[in-house]
Amino acid sequence: MQLIKRATVLAEIDQYERDGRLHVFSLGYYKTDGTKGSKARVRKGGHVVPGGVRAGASKFGYQVKHKGVLQLVNDTTGQPFAVKIKLLTHYNGIRILH
Repeated sequence: MQLIKRATVLAEIDQYERDGRLHVFSLGYYKTDGTKGSKARVRKGGHVVPGGVRAGASKFGYQVKHKGVLQLVNDTTGQPFAVKIKLLTHYNGIRILH
């Protein structure tokens, strides 16, 4: 069984683009009610600002990660959703080591 560290997963998820294309990945997780969930095609929420980081930063800002929540978008439907970092179980089919 392959394992990947949570810090590595968060660094990967934090990349909005790769080689000029949206970074799309799959996730497995537990929902807050204890049931399992998964999404086959998701990407980081937000958008790329030409010329680098904008002055005001994202409207989510550091508080989101401080609270332990990731803001993501279902790439298939375009619907935004949030998932708690501590409830992540798989990244691209690889088990996350907490």
